[in-house]
Amino acid sequence: MKSNKESQEGFSLIEVMIAIVILTVGLLSLAQMMVVATNANALAGRMTASAALAKQQLELLKAAPFYTNPANPSIGSMNALLAEGGDLDSNDAGYFQLYDADGQPVDPGQGALFVVRWQITLIVEPKGVMPLAMLRIAVRCLPASESGIYLGVGDARFVTFRTANVG
Repeated sequence: MKSNKESQEGFSLIEVMIAIVILTVGLLSLAQMMVVATNANALAGRMTASAALAKQQLELLKAAPFYTNPANPSIGSMNALLAEGGDLDSNDAGYFQLYDADGQPVDPGQGALFVVRWQITLIVEPKGVMPLAMLRIAVRCLPASESGIYLGVGDARFVTFRTANVG
């Protein structure tokens, strides 16, 4: 017959400590995975917002009337919004807009999260009625801050060509 002492054996202190170490390693790995997933989700949100803001500016420039006087298409009657100029790598006056985290336009120094820049290049100069002018429109949206973990990430670029629809 077995003694009463043998039937009441439990875990030793060493076994309990090993189990705690294994559980701790597993939980720490899970916590690290949560941090990585949260950062990836925030980055994806910024990239989506960047692409949406760039696309919004591109659509605005595509929808603008080409000429102020469609009966006389010439450089002098081109819409000022579509004037040649701008730079995708610097804030060229009149060719950039700053946005906050909610996608609302803000003035410089008011905590902008994104900057949208555009460049318009005249490809074909209008000569009388034909040929009509052709523009290359390039838009870029990137983080407004030149520091931080999002530097160079979330850069969205779009390019299109546009001609006048007169007639």
